[in-house]
Parts: sequence; C-alpha cells; structure tokens
Amino acid sequence: MKHLVMAYVRGCATCQSNKMNIWPNKPPLFSITPEPKALPFQMIVVDWITKLPQSNGYDSIMMVTDHDCTKAMIFIPCKETMGTEEMVEQYIRNVIVHYRLPNKIISNRDPRLTADLFKELCHTFSVKQNMSTTYHPQTDEQSERTNQTLEMFL
Repeated sequence: MKHLVMAYVRGCATCQSNKMNIWPNKPPLFSITPEPKALPFQMIVVDWITKLPQSNGYDSIMMVTDHDCTKAMIFIPCKETMGTEEMVEQYIRNVIVHYRLPNKIISNRDPRLTADLFKELCHTFSVKQNMSTTYHPQTDEQSERTNQTLEMFL
C-alpha cells in the first residue's frame, strides 16, 4: 500500500503543488579562504551588537575579529548613535595602536561603513572593503559567529 500511495502522490499534480518540501535545496557555501602567511588583523571582520542596556554611557559593542591569522576578537564599547568619525576614532584608539591598518575589511552594510567618509579613508589608505549582501552568510560568517559567542556570554 505504501508504494501505491507514493506512486499516486508522484503522479498527482495537485498533490505535488501542495506537498511541503522538507528538504529544500541549499546552495553550497564558499567561505572566504584565509590568506597564506597572514599577519594578525590584516583582514578583519567588523560588526555591531546594538540595543544593549546602557552601561557607562554605552549601548552597543563594535566587534573587530581577525579573519585570517588568530581569530582574535576585540570588543569596543560604543554608542548606537555614533557616526563614522567616532567609529574610526574608536578603531584607531583600540586596534591600530596595537596592530596596523588592515588590508581588507569585511562587514555588513552598516551606514557608518558605507558612508562617503569611510570609503574615502579606505581609498586613501588602500584598504579593500568587502560588503556582505543580505542573507549571504558566507561573506561575514565570522562576525555572525562572534555575535553568537558574545551574546551567549552577555
């Protein structure tokens, strides 16, 4: 009887159009491969956790993750309302003084990173920008994983 029902469902157009797909096709993930012989914070991933309870005047966290070499994370307290200039200032104060300018920045399409000022800074210092698209997890999967880890600890 099982085979008869399966054959009937396969041959019925109404059954096929209403049948729920429990195994949807998923495109393969092709992650960004690390550079060989990469230096710390040469390629970074930047993301924010926002809408946090206010603490010492801060309500969000900018996360900077080393993509290639160490996978180290730097968490910088921020204000959700801060602009591009303040974000760059925080980055210089907390990351560049210890490491150097990155060669590449991977991020989502945050308004601070898509601003003309930030694009001009990247162009001036020869820093490549790699912006992710919506629902494209392989581009900034490192930041999403960092988000999960930090939110778990918080």
